[in-house]
Amino acid sequence: MKFEELTLESQQAAREALLNVISIEMESRGYIDNDRAKYIARNIRDSFIALETEDPKRGNGDDEAEVED
Repeated sequence: MKFEELTLESQQAAREALLNVISIEMESRGYIDNDRAKYIARNIRDSFIALETEDPKRGNGDDEAEVED
């Protein structure tokens, strides 16, 4: 899957995430080099693609508290 194939909402959320991470890097280091920016962008892109392509499975209820009758 390519970034352009993500939903528009995911594309916007990924852009905002990238902006936030770059802002944090700039506040922390005072600069961000090109390689670091590309690395961060790739990781964010890959994360959003993974979220949209992962096959969600419904749990069997094991993680929920059991109710006694």
